[in-house]
Amino acid sequence: LTPRRTLADLLRYVGQERGIDRIRFLTSHPRYITDDLIDTVCETPAVCEWFHIPFQSGDDEILRRMERGYTAQRYLQIVDRLRSRMP
Repeated sequence: LTPRRTLADLLRYVGQERGIDRIRFLTSHPRYITDDLIDTVCETPAVCEWFHIPFQSGDDEILRRMERGYTAQRYLQIVDRLRSRMP
């Protein structure tokens, strides 16, 4: 798409449509949880304030060998950001 769109853009767009009262989505990978996505979930009434974040391992070496693309520290930072925005 031009311009490039994100999941947050899609949720904002669909969240404005009449007749759509509730949107629930599954987040498949921590790398896709951005500040923009968190803000969108908090600010769009139709979007459920719920995140599913798979926990693969707390060991960076194992995460690296699994080619997960994030560290245990990065995962914890995401959780902290979510908790601060959605206590």
